[in-house]
Amino acid sequence: IALLSFIIDPTTLQSVTSSMSSKYDVGEIDGKSISYVDYQADVEKFTTINEIMTGSSANTEELQSSIRNAAWQSLIDQHLVIKNANKAGIYVGAEEMSDIVAGNIDSPVFSQNPSFFDESGIFSSAVLSDFLAYKDTDETGRLQIYWNYLLETAKTQQYYSKYMSLFSQSNLTNALMLAEQVAGNNNTFDVEFV
Repeated sequence: IALLSFIIDPTTLQSVTSSMSSKYDVGEIDGKSISYVDYQADVEKFTTINEIMTGSSANTEELQSSIRNAAWQSLIDQHLVIKNANKAGIYVGAEEMSDIVAGNIDSPVFSQNPSFFDESGIFSSAVLSDFLAYKDTDETGRLQIYWNYLLETAKTQQYYSKYMSLFSQSNLTNALMLAEQVAGNNNTFDVEFV
């Protein structure tokens, strides 16, 4: 160890130690530590997306709080919701995503997005097609970042929709509960109040 400390730069040793240390973790989701670096990358991504959507780089404390919450929710979606949905056998495939983008499956990410409204304020697949054509010519790459965000959000919402549908459709009444309900419904009472 002493020999290595003479050979290796102390700052390098400290950065390696700190990257393995849990003091740079911002939280834990489903038993997995989330590092500050991963969290900050998501915060920067959502900050860029906000700038694209609003056209402004002005940041208030309230906006920053909202961006941090969105970044944390995105990590929860990745590490908990989608992971558990996949364990339950729920997937959102490429063909399904194509149907969502084409409008065959309704997604509020596209149908309620003002970026894709026509002059009358209604969703237009032609405006979406124009956006997709223009996206490929954008040299800044910001429209591609925005498009990737929209696709990721639509996919996550589809996971939520399927997962919640699984729970709502699986509400079963067992035989004991059913017998108790029938017995309860068959009881009548004749009461007089004075």
